[in-house]
Amino acid sequence: MKKYKIRHQNLLLHCLKKRLICPASFLVLTNLTDKDAKRGLSTTLGETRKVVANLGLMVEYHIHRRNKDGWALFKIRDVIGQNLFLWCSVIEIQHIPKGLDNNQLGLMLLAKYDYRLAVLWSIRLKVNFLPHTMTVINKDRLFNTVNQILNHSLVSSNQVD
Repeated sequence: MKKYKIRHQNLLLHCLKKRLICPASFLVLTNLTDKDAKRGLSTTLGETRKVVANLGLMVEYHIHRRNKDGWALFKIRDVIGQNLFLWCSVIEIQHIPKGLDNNQLGLMLLAKYDYRLAVLWSIRLKVNFLPHTMTVINKDRLFNTVNQILNHSLVSSNQVD
């Protein structure tokens, strides 16, 4: 059996036995296609955390840019690198909710890209996924940017191994 199928069965069993998840998340988890399961569960937990953290930093970039906080922008650029920092400025995010941590912000942005993947990763990371309203001005730019972050994070983590 493929590794992602084993992870899907283990996650489903764990959620049924020990965790309380909302009905919408349970529906996504039980109705995963083989393609969705492979896409969402073939990465390690560390790779998933890295992607979600980078997406969260992208949202934080827009918060700090709106507040004109140059030092925070410099720290974000230092963490994610110049290439992803430039991709952050390509999209425009509005109506960012306050009081959420980096992982929740990253999952919210990922939900604008692929809702099912965001729900699946929130279950894997044990993060409360709150589908707040976050407005992205240009969806095409968002798709290109998230693809770039997914490719960059997964390729760089494979080079470390």
